[in-house]
Amino acid sequence: MSKKKRTLNASTLRTVFLILLLVAAVGGAGLFTYAVDRLKEYAVDVSHKKADATASNGNIQALVKTQKELEANKDVLEKVGLLKSTSQFPEFQVVDEIKEIAARNSIQVTSFNYGASTDASSGATPGATATPTTPAPVASGGKTIALSVTFTSPSYLQFLQFTYDIEQHLPKMKIQGIDVSSSGASIAPLTIEMYIQ
Repeated sequence: MSKKKRTLNASTLRTVFLILLLVAAVGGAGLFTYAVDRLKEYAVDVSHKKADATASNGNIQALVKTQKELEANKDVLEKVGLLKSTSQFPEFQVVDEIKEIAARNSIQVTSFNYGASTDASSGATPGATATPTTPAPVASGGKTIALSVTFTSPSYLQFLQFTYDIEQHLPKMKIQGIDVSSSGASIAPLTIEMYIQ
């Protein structure tokens, strides 16, 4: 038995190299296409993240600006919170507040009578006095609680300072009307309203 020797001649070798070159070219083209697709996906992902980062940066800047404005207006916000009484029992708070202001102005209060709670937006007629009712009015929402106050006849300056202090007080209070006798010696009961939440 004789063994056949395989010999590579030039044409066979050229064919093998050509086939290997073709396989390498196709493989390289496939790898190149795959790499380009991956790079495009990566570029899209990066652009989305960049857009998100820009939007997030804008939101953060807006929040920082809002926070600075809130800090700059902190005292205003605190005063707004003080405009209306948040007391659970505003009918007692209004008495305490008026007693304190009267004592500060050396005015002696002789009696308190509760008036009906009114809606702050109803625009009650100035000068009208509240009709005395039960001593525990129910009050809620954006309303006022009315209190008729009788006191000994103070001096003109004491009374003037008292009315000024009432109008400047927080929680906000207002005087419904002032009735003074022609001689100026006596003052009719004064109706004072305090704004409540």
